[in-house]
Amino acid sequence: MSPSFRHLTSLTAVVGAVVASSLSAQDAPKPREFSADVGYVSTTGNTELSTLSLGEKLILRAGRWEHKQGFGTVYASQDGKQTSNLLFTNWRSDWAFTPRLALFGYAGFDRNEFAGISRRFEEAAGLAVKVLTLPNDQWSVEAGLALNQQRSTAGATLDFSSVRSATTFKHLFSKHAYFLQLVEFLPSLKVSEDYRVNTESAIVAPLSAHIAMKAAYVVRFDNLPEVGRRKNDRILTSGLQFNW
Repeated sequence: MSPSFRHLTSLTAVVGAVVASSLSAQDAPKPREFSADVGYVSTTGNTELSTLSLGEKLILRAGRWEHKQGFGTVYASQDGKQTSNLLFTNWRSDWAFTPRLALFGYAGFDRNEFAGISRRFEEAAGLAVKVLTLPNDQWSVEAGLALNQQRSTAGATLDFSSVRSATTFKHLFSKHAYFLQLVEFLPSLKVSEDYRVNTESAIVAPLSAHIAMKAAYVVRFDNLPEVGRRKNDRILTSGLQFNW
């Protein structure tokens, strides 16, 4: 082996080690993350209005555990009368038994008076898989079983079990600018025609270290809606995101 080739090989190894080290440091998750959103909302579907939305997300990491807490609400009134009331909150805990596989437990509550739901509780457990873990692209899928307790604004109650399946894709344009796509498919195990699909498409562009512009489009689809309600609610939001 020639000296020049040995030098080139050594230089390549050193550069590779430095790049791998920097990527590892860049990708190392923070033990705590918090973000809050405020935005202007335009909705069509079961209601048509313009109003403000609020939301927040907290992430806690320790060892193999990752905990996520979320909250969001859309509220509006016209002439002293409530015209919309959408609220959700949830908690999720993941335990990773390999770098790509994790067991998760989930508990959530939502109220969607757009669609005639006064309250709905959901408890779920399942398996999450990290399919893609590149520096700029992450893709995960999950599947599990859930229990649901639902009450309509008309007073009707419904308890049922369902499959909880979802996928999440995130592409980083830079360290803090990204595109996010979420899709949930929630079919009931009681009635085959009763299923829900929730999607969110979001783009986040930083303005500073802790403030970013966020635009999001959410679709909430229910194939068997409450009587007199439409199947789709579509929520378009643009506003600010605050990160810590």
